[in-house]
Amino acid sequence: MVDEAIWTIEQHTQAKHELLRRYLGAWFPILTASGFNRRVVFLDGFAGPGIYANGEPGSPLIAIETLVDHAHFEQLSRTEFVFIFVEADGERFASLEHELNGYWARRDGGKPANVRIELFNDEFAAVAAQLVAATHGQSKQLAPTLAFIDPFGWSGVPLDLIRDLLASDKCEVLFNFMYDSVNRFVADKRPGVARHFAELFGTSENEHKAASVLNGEDRKAFLRDLYMRQLQDVGGFTFVRSFDMMDLDRGRTAYFLMFGTRHHKGLQVMKDAMWSLDPIAGAQFSGHAGDQQMLFSEELDVSPLRRAILDRFTGESAAVEMIERFVIEETDYKATHYKKQVLKVLEEEGLLLCESERKRRGTYPKGTSLRFVEPGDQRDS
Repeated sequence: MVDEAIWTIEQHTQAKHELLRRYLGAWFPILTASGFNRRVVFLDGFAGPGIYANGEPGSPLIAIETLVDHAHFEQLSRTEFVFIFVEADGERFASLEHELNGYWARRDGGKPANVRIELFNDEFAAVAAQLVAATHGQSKQLAPTLAFIDPFGWSGVPLDLIRDLLASDKCEVLFNFMYDSVNRFVADKRPGVARHFAELFGTSENEHKAASVLNGEDRKAFLRDLYMRQLQDVGGFTFVRSFDMMDLDRGRTAYFLMFGTRHHKGLQVMKDAMWSLDPIAGAQFSGHAGDQQMLFSEELDVSPLRRAILDRFTGESAAVEMIERFVIEETDYKATHYKKQVLKVLEEEGLLLCESERKRRGTYPKGTSLRFVEPGDQRDS
């Protein structure tokens, strides 16, 4: 845990911020495209001091900058954007206020009229409970919200509270599951610790204890998968993805970023953001991100995607839209991986027949119907 008010940023934190920036860059316009959502909320549950030791912006300023510097921001003037920043530590909260005031003072035109900032010098759980009580008391739901919940440890973030806060259909969560810290204390038998873990996972005090008899990768996978499953079963999020953030100095997982959404489009955009940081597997930050040169000349392996598509569709006809939905929702891959690298190859091998008219072989525009044939039943298209 970091004790000082302002500290040096680490590489995995920079990667985390890049993931947040890329997702918000798509999320803001998507939520406002139809003009139906007149209010959109970004909630930063552990906002921090707003700045790092060498002047790098914290997540609150990254979120604001992503919106107000967006190429389409002027077209979003009919929507009110509410930024809720929660920070319990007094010194960090004062720093955050200072950085936000300085940002608006430096910005030409100051704070836009459709941007509202709400600051809370309090614990996340307390503020979240207030928001839940306020919406329930008025028989209302929270406006479309992305809650970025980024604690230092494993206490003060009950899954039941996250569920109640983000119960509305258009609410999403990006949660920092502090694996390194969880791993060190998960076997602790003290009642107070067990209670916090039960709240973290939204279980009884027993489920997480199964990790204590596991080691290494098995233990890590168990804890990761338990939280992901609970985000679905307890949190009510239809789609959940995790991204492994490596501590490069220690050569081990520091935490998992857990994303929960109820919408196909949200999943698609987050997977795109994850693959931008890890162009090989879309699942881990390990020292290269985005445009940075990779240390090894690895290549994307689409063989698992090929097997998944064949297992699902062989012997059937399917529209290309159905295949894309399957790729996004039920595999680790993203929408740009399956056409040229899988469908085109399958067609060349005679395992795929096009049942629709098209201008060029090996292309699969919207509305295209495809027949996946059994091996040995190939025939010319």
